[in-house]
Amino acid sequence: MYTVGNFPQKDTAAVVAEINKYLKEKINAEIDFQGLPWSSWAEKMVLAYQSGEQVDLTFAPNWSDFANNVAKGAFLPLDELLAQYGQGITQTLDARFFEGGKVNGKIYAIPTNKEIGESHTIMLRKDMVDKYGFDVSAINTLEDLEPWLETIKEKEPGFAPIWLSGSGSDTLSYFDKTRKSMEENFRYELVAGAPAVIVLDTKTDKMVISSMENDAAIYRWRLYSDWFKKGYINKDAATTKTSTEDALKAGKTWMKFGSDKPDSDKEDSSATGIQLVKLKGNDPEMSTASISNSMMAIGRTSVDPERTMMLLNLLHTDKHLVNLFDFGVEARQYVKLEGQDNFIKLPDGVATRADTGWAPGIEWMFGNQTLTYLWEGESADKWEKFKEYNGRAHKVKSFGFSFNTEPVKTEVSVISNIIKEYRPLLETGSLDADKVLAEYNVKLKANGIEKIRAEAQKQYDEWKAKQP
Repeated sequence: MYTVGNFPQKDTAAVVAEINKYLKEKINAEIDFQGLPWSSWAEKMVLAYQSGEQVDLTFAPNWSDFANNVAKGAFLPLDELLAQYGQGITQTLDARFFEGGKVNGKIYAIPTNKEIGESHTIMLRKDMVDKYGFDVSAINTLEDLEPWLETIKEKEPGFAPIWLSGSGSDTLSYFDKTRKSMEENFRYELVAGAPAVIVLDTKTDKMVISSMENDAAIYRWRLYSDWFKKGYINKDAATTKTSTEDALKAGKTWMKFGSDKPDSDKEDSSATGIQLVKLKGNDPEMSTASISNSMMAIGRTSVDPERTMMLLNLLHTDKHLVNLFDFGVEARQYVKLEGQDNFIKLPDGVATRADTGWAPGIEWMFGNQTLTYLWEGESADKWEKFKEYNGRAHKVKSFGFSFNTEPVKTEVSVISNIIKEYRPLLETGSLDADKVLAEYNVKLKANGIEKIRAEAQKQYDEWKAKQP
């Protein structure tokens, strides 16, 4: 079983021993648990699929070449296995999720039972918010934050008002609520499987190139550039490997990025050991990407696909097993609150989850998240709030469409490297936005972006013609 997270963990052996003891009783199976660090996971899995290494169960999100891996035969189709050994999954998982794991009408991966749409936020240290009397309910767009950033810059010289890391996803576009973007909310949609610079303009049903034709994106990049010049963003934003969360823990900033799903501020407060409050994000957006950003697949090299599906079924139905994976061993990594069986807290004398030896951050990756215990301080009705949150998810126009890069794989490979080169400069404001955009667009045009756009448009039009 392969997954990715904050690995290695000191207590992995003890936690996996408990998991295997339980699985032996339930389905007469044991797992060889392969928890890989983020830094090497993608490369390791490419090699595993290519070499024919045994892969029974693996984390297989859409953003990690899922469709191409299906095309290359890395995963087994699951429809029959699901019908025979996965009834618990079909009974508990919202039917809309299954679209996320489908390729050409067949299911190749099972999504996690969690929030069905995505919305994002910025979380702030509560002590700083209280100290300066900031009202988080008053912030509706990024621009509204500027007076706060000026205050932190002037009065808290040890803090970066905003900490960005261009090497990861820690950029301000995570909280995409500028005045410009809010004028035409949800107009531009990311295209599942396509390079990030290709988006669908829902007003025209045409694929556009963000750096050339998306006014809201260009406005954002100019805003970041202005904020960088004003000193609101850490000077090494484009190159630092220190994530926003790690900078927060180290006392280098007062903010971090996160999901706006119910109780996410309480979850992140527990994870960081710092009390946080969050800004209100957009309504959740339900897209092919949002329902497939966390899935598990069975490898074509699986030695026992049937039993592997039994394990996956347990992860969607068995509360004890889900919590073993997520939180470790009771009395070792956590203790239950007296008289409140569904609530847990850290053992006495333990400051953070990382200190317990098992805090890989994998709760969102597989199984049924609504079966997980609640940490002390979380809302008792958290999972009811999730139902309400999922109920108001905005379904994107391209829901169900996924771009197959195979016809333009050479161009996509080159363009992906160009995006990696220029994205940190644009998303962190490190250099003048207009100068960077001019260079970026010349390189994109010279290396096949129009060919990719044309192929994406062709596939989208064909897909749209088949919709009821």
